[in-house]
Amino acid sequence: MTGKLLQVLGAAFVLLLVGSAIAGFMVLKDRVKVVVSSDEAAVGPDPTSLLRDDVQVLTRDFGALQQALGTNFEQLGNALEERAADRHGAVLALQQQVATLEQRLEASSRELQGLRQQLAGLPAMVAAAVPAAAPLAAGTGQRLESPPGAAPAPTEVVPVAMAEPPPPAAASGAVTPAAEPVTKPKPKGGFLSFSVPTATFRFDQLQEFTIVPELSRVGFDAKSTLHDFTGVTSQVKGSFRADFDDPQGAWSGQVVVQAPDLKTGVEGRDTNMLDYLDVKNHPELLFTVSSFQPAAGGIDVARQTARGEVKGTMRIRGKTREVSMPVTVEVDPQKRVVLTGQMPLLLSDYEVPVPSQLGLINMQDEVKVWIALRARLVAGGGK
Repeated sequence: MTGKLLQVLGAAFVLLLVGSAIAGFMVLKDRVKVVVSSDEAAVGPDPTSLLRDDVQVLTRDFGALQQALGTNFEQLGNALEERAADRHGAVLALQQQVATLEQRLEASSRELQGLRQQLAGLPAMVAAAVPAAAPLAAGTGQRLESPPGAAPAPTEVVPVAMAEPPPPAAASGAVTPAAEPVTKPKPKGGFLSFSVPTATFRFDQLQEFTIVPELSRVGFDAKSTLHDFTGVTSQVKGSFRADFDDPQGAWSGQVVVQAPDLKTGVEGRDTNMLDYLDVKNHPELLFTVSSFQPAAGGIDVARQTARGEVKGTMRIRGKTREVSMPVTVEVDPQKRVVLTGQMPLLLSDYEVPVPSQLGLINMQDEVKVWIALRARLVAGGGK
């Protein structure tokens, strides 16, 4: 008898639970919607947006290249004209040197002709300078001597005409060129040296980056009694300065999220969430970066990756708290910085009411806040 009574009571209790569940479902059926989606779709960028940004980057680079080509071709034309002017000047200088050499050669020829004439008259001048020999005695072949006591016959002294030195170049009509000033050749660029304006990405240098909103996602994962859900938005902007190889981690910057654009996929739930966040008075969620603490062995300059914790402050609903978020830094093929990370956060720390529906569906106080940002180097944003 007792066993049957227990069975009846157990069946009644089960029916009561089922009836309560059905009643609760009827009350909340218009406010409950189960959404199944992959985390990758929520966190990662939209492939179409990613492709669109790649096209925009290529278009911008092509425009810069086209503009640079016009400037470089103009520089090339100027260089060609300058080279032609230099060659013309060199030809004129060479012609002047040839004319000077011809004048010098003509003067040297005249000097050589004068020397030859002097050499031809040299034997006559030597013969005139030597004294005449004494006459020979008849039949003896001996020279006659002067009688004793007789004065020697006077010897006529014939002056010897000395060869005059060659006339100076000015007297012979030669032109002495003035000393040419020595000038150092001015440095010239390469004949086909082109320059293209570009922002050079350096992983190991302090540079400034700006967030690309259409390629970025910020959101939170929450748990409730009935099911888990995710809130996400791409309405994020901001910039930061970072040297990913700096062991001191001197980072700075801000990430601003537009709270009214957070979506969970359920309209009624979104309305309640925005009320809890008081977006009318506090429309922005602000994360301010103050430093980066690299993990041990977390920096790889060759692979352009880094791991560590970003430290700063989080402001939600007008309340600011210090936070620390583990992040991973990578660089995609288009040289965009990919920054991902997540951290736990208590809603009560920011005085955000924890949602509850009739005491049956309760949301946990702790949520997981995550970021998936892509940032582009700002031209001229280095040191």
